[in-house]
Amino acid sequence: MGVASLRCALTLQSVRETPDLQGVFTLWDANECVYVGHTPWNSSLRDCLRELFALQQEGGIDASHFSWETTATPKTREGDLLSLWLEKNGKLPRYNRTDSPLQPQTACVTDLRARG
Repeated sequence: MGVASLRCALTLQSVRETPDLQGVFTLWDANECVYVGHTPWNSSLRDCLRELFALQQEGGIDASHFSWETTATPKTREGDLLSLWLEKNGKLPRYNRTDSPLQPQTACVTDLRARG
């Protein structure tokens, strides 16, 4: 089981302090969950959050905070979290929808983003 973090301000210092491990992460815009993502096989939480921080700084996304969780099965855990979110809210978080700037590069048959 992974270790989950508290919400951290989306700053370069907070990103630098994030583990260099596989996992899932959530972006927040104030109190609204706006994205749930996972680390690809060749990236860490720190790598992914560094890219998202840069995108936020360029004005590509609105996010103020993030949280993370380490896991050996990041894609599966992301799917579980998105399923729970969809069940509770009836729609996916803002940047998990197909019209978002964070669209997945390749579609997967089981990818919940297509339902957004």
